[in-house]
Formats: sequence, structure tokens, C-alpha cells
Amino acid sequence: MPQFDPRPFKPQTNISIINGIRNQASRDYRDRVPVATQANMSETIENIMDFKANRNEFIDALVNRIGLVIARNNNWTNKLGKFKRGMLSYGETIEEVQVGLLKAHEYDAKREYLEKDIWATEVPDVQSSFHTVNRQNFYKVSVNAVILRRAFLEEGGLSQLIQQLMDAPTTSDEWDEYLLTVNLFREYYDNGGFFKVRVPDVANVSSDSEAAKGALRAVRTMADTLPFISTHYNAAHMPVSAQADELELFVTPEFNAAIDVEALAAAFNIDRAQIASRQTVIRQQDMNIPGAQAILTSRDFFVIADTYYGTESILNPAAIQQNYFLHHHQIISASRFVPAILFTSTEDTTPIVINDPTPVSLGTITVKNGDTTLTAIPRGGVYQVSVDTVTNPTGGNEPVILELVGATSPWTTLSNTGTLTVGFNEESANITIRATAVNDDTITKDRKYSLSGDVGQLWPNPGVHSDGDANDDGTPDA
Repeated sequence: MPQFDPRPFKPQTNISIINGIRNQASRDYRDRVPVATQANMSETIENIMDFKANRNEFIDALVNRIGLVIARNNNWTNKLGKFKRGMLSYGETIEEVQVGLLKAHEYDAKREYLEKDIWATEVPDVQSSFHTVNRQNFYKVSVNAVILRRAFLEEGGLSQLIQQLMDAPTTSDEWDEYLLTVNLFREYYDNGGFFKVRVPDVANVSSDSEAAKGALRAVRTMADTLPFISTHYNAAHMPVSAQADELELFVTPEFNAAIDVEALAAAFNIDRAQIASRQTVIRQQDMNIPGAQAILTSRDFFVIADTYYGTESILNPAAIQQNYFLHHHQIISASRFVPAILFTSTEDTTPIVINDPTPVSLGTITVKNGDTTLTAIPRGGVYQVSVDTVTNPTGGNEPVILELVGATSPWTTLSNTGTLTVGFNEESANITIRATAVNDDTITKDRKYSLSGDVGQLWPNPGVHSDGDANDDGTPDA
């Protein structure tokens, strides 16, 4: 491929372009087209343009090998293109999988672990998203052989012509890609994906420094919060986190103008010189979200990959021109599994939550003897207690703390794994089992159980009555 200096592009002479194409051309082309010089330019042009095979090969190389390089380095480029995941060489679907957390089980050395405890299957919560090709666009451009011949006659005419031809399709492609990418923010908002934090309207020209400080404080609070695992800040409500070096801040021009860059850099714990690589300025009308000031999320928010990018061509003999079609097929989607915070000045927002406990809702307290559910508990037995909770609907005790109320015997105990032992000498007529939510001790539930069976004695003596009167005459023996 001809070597150019694309940043910035310096117009090349016709001779350098022609010889650059010849160096990469087929053997037949090189046999028919000589190395171009100033002296033989007319002969070289005739050899290229008058033989259709040579002309087609020259135009294809001019468009595909040079035109796209020139245009893509000189036209408007999509500033969100840095978040693309490259070319998807095989298939047309990206599967995104997020695995949840496992429950912690409390170990009890006194408990007898049975078959279910040892061999039962326990899998974490797993969610997946499938992102498929949703953009298949093409852009048409025509290269007229007559106009191309004229470009040979002007020094530097070939590079000017190809840049003018390719600017339109590549700029159109980049702009459309940008609009589709930034529209993901609006789609995410419409589907309730963002965790919204209300901040002062610093975009207002009348806002003061205190408003800017308040907005920066909110950004820093969330930047310091996201590294901790939480289910609150992503659309799928999975337990995820995002480290500081993974975060990207998208701001409106007004927000960017109002905030202190030094303070913003401090929010990310980086130098001021690095802040440009961690934030992207997007017009408010492109975000298209009412009251949006900024968005804080991970770089993995965007699920964008090219599946095909290339040109196809066909000759139009009636117009003596070659029609080129720039095709761009993509997956353009957003992840449900990464934290995404919307800083907005509108009313319908959620206050900042630094600690995000998710208290369980307590349901039925059940005592079982094997498979039998008990309503009254016999003395002198060992039983299993379970508490139905929202987070563990099959029944279990991990989200709660269990305790006994009303027991008098030291042999009557209840472990937090749910093992209940009722002493044979328990004198209380009933006991109460109390469940308390682990992360909110204001959420409790009690259930009272009556006890059945005779009250036994630790060292029984059949000849002595409870009053110490062996003769049972109503008075204690001497």
C-alpha cells in the first residue's frame, strides 16, 4: 500500500500516487503501465484510462487503498469511537454474562450435616444479554472516468479528487455512528437503567461556584462509591463494581465549563493532564435527556463492534463511472451489567446512597421434625427452624439472626443455622423464636410455640417428692 503521512494529510503529487498504486498492482497492470515520470505522464495516462482492466484496477486502488486512508484521517471522526471493541470476525452476536454472588452458610460444629447439605446443587444467579447486529448501512459514491482523466492534468489533482469523493461517505458514516452511539444514553434512560443523582443546575449561566462545588461533590461521592459491590447502580441489579481507572465521565459543554478541572481530576485521583482521557464532552441535545448534566459509567457501558466494513463496486457503463458502496455493519448496544449514574437537575431523582443495605422481608417461621411441620414442640427433641425471606424464598437462615425467648433450661438452644434443641427439663409452657434481619435490626418477626410432653428432672429420685416429703404427709421430713 502507498505510504502517506496521514496526520495531517499532505496532498501527494499525481506521480507519487500513480507509482504507489503500480507498486501494489497486479503483474498484468505493471506490464502495461510504466513507472510514471514527468516526461511520460501522457503515455501513462493513456495506458491507464484506455484499457478498461487497467482503469478499473487503478480506480479500485485509488478508492480502497488510498481514498479511505485519506478520508478517515482528515474528515470528522466519531469521538465515541474510542469505546468500540474492534472487529467481530465471526458471528453476529456478542453474549454478555454476569455472575452473581453465592450465599454464605454458617458453620456449626454441633450440627449434623445431612445429604442435602453435602450433595445438593447450589448455583449463583446468572444473567446474560445478547447483543446482535442492529446497523447495516451503506453509502454510495460515484467515480466518473471523465472527471478522473481531468484530475490527471492538474498537479495534485488526484489527491484532491479522491479526498472530495471519500469525505462525504466516510464523514456520513462517522456521524451516523456517533448519533447511534450517543442515542444509547436516551434508550438507557427511557428503560429506567440509570441510577439518578440530583445535582444543582450548573449548566444554567446564572449558577454560582457553590452549585459547581455541589455537583463535583456528588461526582466524587459516586466515583468513590462504585468500587464497592452493589446491586443499586446497574440496570440488571446484579452485584457489580467499577474501579476508578475504569470510569468515564460524559459531560455537557456547560457542565464542563462550570466545573474546576483541578477538582475533577482530584475526584478521579489522577493528574490534571490525564483528565481529558477520562471525560468526553457531549452536547446536551445529543444526550437528549431532560436535565442531564453528566453521566458516570464504566468504559464497558458500550457494546460496539464492527462486523463488516468495506467497499463494493459496480461499473455503470451508461454514465462511464464506477459506483462504490461503503458498507458498515455493526453491533451498537449498551450493557445492563455496569454501573451507570446520571447526574441531573430534574426533580425525579434518587438521593445519593453510600451504604446500600438491602433488608430482607421476613416471612413464615417454621419448625420441622424431619418432613413434619410442627405446631407444638415436644420436649427432649432436636428440630430444624427455617425462615422464609424475600432473598431466599426456599427458606433458610443466612439473611437472619435467630434467638430464643422464654426458655429456662440450659439444654434448650437455637443455633443460627436453625438447629433447635428443646431440653427434656424445659419448664416453660412455651418458647418464642425470634428472627431479625441481618442488615436491619428493626425488622423482626416472632412466633410463639407451645411445648408438649412431661417436664423431666436432671437427677430423678422416685422416692422424693417435689417438696422433699418422702411420706407425702404435707410436711417436710426431718
